[in-house]
Amino acid sequence: MTITGLYAGILALLFLVLSAHVVMGRFQFKTPFGDGGNGALNRRIRIHGNFAEYVPLALILMGILDYQQTSVTLLHVLGITLVIARILHAIALTADIFPLRVAGVVGTFAVIGIEAVLTISHYLL
Repeated sequence: MTITGLYAGILALLFLVLSAHVVMGRFQFKTPFGDGGNGALNRRIRIHGNFAEYVPLALILMGILDYQQTSVTLLHVLGITLVIARILHAIALTADIFPLRVAGVVGTFAVIGIEAVLTISHYLL
């Protein structure tokens, strides 16, 4: 799982950045729990939560593909796409740029979908 480790590390750093953004928002808006009805803090929490909801599955599937000795090039394409998609998604939701949000969602879903199909096909073929 050498390739998966690279992308897990990169995405973990991005997760820490998103986490820090939430923590700073909690101090800024003096809201230690929940969002306190503050839309800006809720947005930060959801950006972080969305990342936490999708990235683990993508990395698990990538790890399985890595274990199955899938093409190194394909794994890098999937990893780079996932990183870019998650960055675009975070920027889009922070700055309210809908086309970037679409790109982030489509990129993330494409990676997970491709990884799922490849993982299943490995066992069926």
